[in-house]
Amino acid sequence: MPRGGAPSEGPHGALARAVGPRGVVALAQRGPRESPLAMSAAGFPGLTFDGEHERATIGREATERLLDRIGMAYLRAERAVGAPPHEQLAALVEQLRQAEQSRPRVIKVELMGPVSLALLVSDEHERPLAYDPALRETLVQHVTLRAAWVRDLIGSAGATALICLDEPLLDALSSPFCPLDEDEGHDMLARALAELRGPRGVCAAGKPAWDTLLTLPVDVIFFDAYEQSAGLVQAATLVASFLSGGGALGWGIVPTDTAAMAQERAETLARRFATTVEYLAAAGGLAPEQISGSALISTSGGLGQLPAAQAAQAATLCAEVSGAARAMFGLSN
Repeated sequence: MPRGGAPSEGPHGALARAVGPRGVVALAQRGPRESPLAMSAAGFPGLTFDGEHERATIGREATERLLDRIGMAYLRAERAVGAPPHEQLAALVEQLRQAEQSRPRVIKVELMGPVSLALLVSDEHERPLAYDPALRETLVQHVTLRAAWVRDLIGSAGATALICLDEPLLDALSSPFCPLDEDEGHDMLARALAELRGPRGVCAAGKPAWDTLLTLPVDVIFFDAYEQSAGLVQAATLVASFLSGGGALGWGIVPTDTAAMAQERAETLARRFATTVEYLAAAGGLAPEQISGSALISTSGGLGQLPAAQAAQAATLCAEVSGAARAMFGLSN
């Protein structure tokens, strides 16, 4: 959970080594300019970002002239090329300044992953970049460079970066109308994650494909535990292997839907979490304390679109649910 109880050392030990008693703090997203899409896509060659409608488009001619620059920087590991434009840089520095006030050991940053970027970013003819293999490859390289640059920035502030690739459209890969098939999308995401040093995670929206997610080179998987916990229990054997190897789950147990949030309390959400943990433990052959001790309590979705008061309420609920759940499982603070 956020304030301790790290998973044991194993193949995913980067997260275990980084998390400590001061826990994980996520950078706040206060608007579209600080969204995972903006923070990831901004600065891509030839790209224009419409913050009001959160829409990213490229001019194909301008983009194609600059593709080699990204490719060469990627091959040479020139992380400076991953720096965001001034507007996103200023926002990121301010986010980091606020996060540092709690002196966390780990700062979580969400960048949109290459699969969702390829499906959301389009050219001037409204054709997603996913249709173009060369542009898809450049997106993977761009995300890798951006993530490395952000990691270095947070490291210079004395904290460890938990880089999470946000993939809200990952479940679109199962659609016959998607321009990417499942193998292509999985390969893009796996290669981007494999390039990241230190703790790395994936934020999966919708119904997670656990059999695919758990094969990725990843330390933590964030998922909507408020609506999508049944599939987790069905994949209990795979999940148990992941957790036993030092992996962790980010339980999005605090809803971001305003109606649901108004009806929930920390105690009811903690009980919902505990019930799922108990079912998962029974099905996967793990002790409930092993599962709960490595859990990161989060919201079921991003907070960037919520009014400030409701976003603050959700963040407060996360801390309260963590405390209540720790008490239920007898975990120290």
